[in-house]
Amino acid sequence: MADLAGALDAALRARYRVSEVKTPITQRRGLLARMNQLEKLHQRKGDRPGAAGRRAAESAGIPPDQWTRWKKGQRTPSARSQRRLERAYVEQITLPAYRKSTQGKGAPSKVTVTAQIWWTDSDKKNNGKQRTVKLTGMKAAMRAVIRAWIAAGPEAAANALERGAAAVYRVPDNVDSDGNRTPGIQFKGDEVEIEFP
Repeated sequence: MADLAGALDAALRARYRVSEVKTPITQRRGLLARMNQLEKLHQRKGDRPGAAGRRAAESAGIPPDQWTRWKKGQRTPSARSQRRLERAYVEQITLPAYRKSTQGKGAPSKVTVTAQIWWTDSDKKNNGKQRTVKLTGMKAAMRAVIRAWIAAGPEAAANALERGAAAVYRVPDNVDSDGNRTPGIQFKGDEVEIEFP
């Protein structure tokens, strides 16, 4: 099971499938797969050998000679270089693929959430109990969730889902004694499930 961010990320990945490199970047196979895809992206017709690799390296902020040594297996990238390469791979390969996939399929208008659910409204029963709720009329809110997921990741998407659900159902924000605001609907716990019909 997962918390809201993890459950939402899994549900969105299942709905908007794209092919991704599954092998971690820390393994040579995963490293080469990411490098090859970046090179393919930067390849141009009539390129000389190594030109696409140089452009891919530069786009990732990595010196081209270092890129070549990694490809040949002469050196292993540091953790910092791996993060830089992974960021370039996500920004240039993965995120555009998800953007394209989400455009083709559209946002769902219904969402089923199983979690410990908290509503600001005092008339809602079972606050904090594990239960399932079907949210409808969520198309605009889910567009915001998907944009947040693609731009900033699962945590931002989870926040957008709670804020969007509260807005759709007109549930006022929680305001603590310091004036901090939290969404009027919150999905908590580490046994959260998200489903799209």
